Amino acid sequence: MFKTSVVRSLVNDSQRMQANSLLSTIDQTFLFAGWSLGGFVLSLTGSTQSLFITAGLLSISFVCLLFIKEAHTYKQTQKRRAAKLMEGWRFLWIHKRIRALVIMDIIESLFGTIWIGAITLSFVKEVLGKGEAWWGYINGAYYFGSIVGGIIVYRMSSMVKGRLLLFMFLGSIGYAVLTGFYGLVTNPYLALVLLIMMGPAYQLRDVAQETIYQNTCSNGMLPKVIAAKSTLVQAVFILSIAFVGTVADLFGVRFVYLFSSFMLLLTALIGMAGLMYNKHSIEIDKTPAERRGGI
Repeated sequence: MFKTSVVRSLVNDSQRMQANSLLSTIDQTFLFAGWSLGGFVLSLTGSTQSLFITAGLLSISFVCLLFIKEAHTYKQTQKRRAAKLMEGWRFLWIHKRIRALVIMDIIESLFGTIWIGAITLSFVKEVLGKGEAWWGYINGAYYFGSIVGGIIVYRMSSMVKGRLLLFMFLGSIGYAVLTGFYGLVTNPYLALVLLIMMGPAYQLRDVAQETIYQNTCSNGMLPKVIAAKSTLVQAVFILSIAFVGTVADLFGVRFVYLFSSFMLLLTALIGMAGLMYNKHSIEIDKTPAERRGGI
């Protein structure tokens, strides 16, 4: 949430897509390193020292944030606290395009728990026929694919930024289809390849969607909108852990991925139809400068 707001404030419209993809690539790189090196550091230093190292790194990141200065300022209007708290929620309800994006986020979050440790480990053991080591390979392949995807999106940013909706839906559909194929495979090496291929699709969807939020909301409104959206998404994510776990127990872990693939694909198609229904929805794909120029 903070990162999205800071990028909106510091980066101009024409470079926002590049900034989002670059930051996403950096995030995934450190997540990949964390998965790869975290266990090694824990075994080398012990749990107490690892906790202190983590606290130290968090403190350094907090200090770095103090040096960030907003490039633009916006006026704060005097409103009652209750009205300020409701601004983001009201914007989500009134703004049809943002509301459609949030609904897509909520549904995607409902099935995002297919990648939590318990479900992934069950799939590795029951479907791929491998042990715990392959659970690490699966996680590593997923993050490696996200890094590759971030680099690809960064290189494509000049082409993507004028067609955000189109590329967001291409990413969503690609991610859904690849998830379905992943649920069907039994070859562990093919599963790794599919996970790496998901990276570009996931990053394309995620970065395009984040840029749409930034282009649509003002500096003052964006943190409130993202906070309201995050509250909804996290609430659904908590409920989805129980939902996905129950589905896996009843129908098997393979069915979880196939059902999730179908729902993600259906969500992408319905979301595309809903956003395209508004004849002016294409305007959110363009920066203010492009809209003024009639591009």
